[in-house]
Amino acid sequence: MRRSEGRILTSHTGRLFKPGSGWNGMGGSVPSVAEEQLQAEVTSMVRAQVEIGMDVVSNGQVATRGSYNVYEAIEGFETKPVELAEGESFLSPRAIRWLPRDMLRFPDFYTNMFERMWGGSNRLRTRMCVTGPLKLKSLEPVQRDLEIFKNALRDTGAAEGFFCVTAPAWTEEFLWNEYYRTDDEMVVALSEQMAPIYRAVVDAGVLLQIDDPAISHDWEEVRRPQMSLAEYEKFMMVRVEALNAALAGIPEEMVRYHVCWGSWPGMHTEDIPLKDIVKMILQVRAQAYSIEAAKTTHLHEWKVWRDVVKLPEGKILLPGVVDHTTNVVEHPEVIADRIITYAGVVGRENVIAATDCGMRGHADANWAKYRNIVKGAELASRQLWS
Repeated sequence: MRRSEGRILTSHTGRLFKPGSGWNGMGGSVPSVAEEQLQAEVTSMVRAQVEIGMDVVSNGQVATRGSYNVYEAIEGFETKPVELAEGESFLSPRAIRWLPRDMLRFPDFYTNMFERMWGGSNRLRTRMCVTGPLKLKSLEPVQRDLEIFKNALRDTGAAEGFFCVTAPAWTEEFLWNEYYRTDDEMVVALSEQMAPIYRAVVDAGVLLQIDDPAISHDWEEVRRPQMSLAEYEKFMMVRVEALNAALAGIPEEMVRYHVCWGSWPGMHTEDIPLKDIVKMILQVRAQAYSIEAAKTTHLHEWKVWRDVVKLPEGKILLPGVVDHTTNVVEHPEVIADRIITYAGVVGRENVIAATDCGMRGHADANWAKYRNIVKGAELASRQLWS
């Protein structure tokens, strides 16, 4: 994994929407791409990143097969209908397993948001259930996707690429457990089946990004009683240890770990502070930590790296320098200021400028933000290496 030596490097957090593709809602579904067009689409997405000067690129998670789908790879899942009582709101933990308390605190706003972005509750009429022992079926889909990505990296001259796979804990967020005795047992079983997937990414010579909003988001879930910080750490460390077991034997310098507080453009009044989870985050076996830092609910948390914990020797921080929930395009000087702030706390060589999470809203606004990350990094580099 490259460091910012001589200048600040730039990256993002994985999913991209094609330039000129218009509005993209909360769900962030990428339009399906025919099998025979997939290589051309991925190459086009990688080239778009290279052309604006992005240093560490992804395959954009193009199409349903553009990032590894654990439901395709692992057996033991079954889709079932959601049965809601007459008049029961779909803002219910029976319909949304990951339902945050903010959605119950502001029901009018979120009901309206779902209507506008998802066309109502139809997307919540089915649930993915674990109905049998989880078993890995095949690595062929991920190997196929990685081969396409590697071809794109070669053909565009991209210097470094990363490939996203969810953490077991974040996959768990969307699963109803009907087989294992406890959710803890289910997430451990899931991690055991995901371990070969992680290994396949690294064996392909591509950086592995673990997407894990669960480490922050589980705090605010309605379906569990409110925990104390000590209880939450005990609960979450089961999941961190399961992930680390799945990463065993993989060099840390090949792993990025991504944490955010959710991509929906709404209230985030129940977010757990970074200071309360940062030590758990740093226990994950990774060299780089991609953490939401630009949204105004977390903009102040650069202080955590000064006052609460020091970034360990040899580690890299990818702070978000643009907000993923708004179409407002941050000025390059604002981005440069954010980069310089982090560089002053953790060291310039340990900072890579990134996004908070996968971008929402309009694709043109998204790409304007990406271009300004590159411009902001150039401005910051001039000051940091003057």
